[in-house]
Amino acid sequence: MNCMQCQDLMPDYQEDRLAKEIRLDIDRHMESCRECREQNKLLDRIDNLAKQLPRHTPGADVTLKIKQAIYKQLHAQRRTEFGPVLDFNELAEYLRVDQEIIGQYLDEIPSFELGGKLLFRKKSVETWIESKETGFRLQRQIEPSYEPSDFHNEPIVIGGVS
Repeated sequence: MNCMQCQDLMPDYQEDRLAKEIRLDIDRHMESCRECREQNKLLDRIDNLAKQLPRHTPGADVTLKIKQAIYKQLHAQRRTEFGPVLDFNELAEYLRVDQEIIGQYLDEIPSFELGGKLLFRKKSVETWIESKETGFRLQRQIEPSYEPSDFHNEPIVIGGVS
């Protein structure tokens, strides 16, 4: 083990979060390396001093401000590089429909799951809506419109026999 590896692992060594073999490697390295031993002693001293610091309980006004900040963060519009992301409730609110209606179209609406939560990218939902609108327009345009004048009372000829 070299000094860089040892010092990278030192915090985990201090917290006793390393496998026994790795701890033994660090111990062997520190036996021969004064610099790493000093680093270990320094981290021990910092840890001991930090444990001696007094604990402070924030006042009610500070707690209220923290809770308000958390609430604002939770309800702020989430942005990703893909644009705003909505959860199920936010989607229903955005589309201004009941959640039951969203449930009827859940298989069609583009979504993804993250952390066990169903999420919808706003832009994908808008594209899905546009495809619904476009599909409806296409159906209306494709449907032939017949005028009574389009039909003539001519006999149908099948195989040369009328």
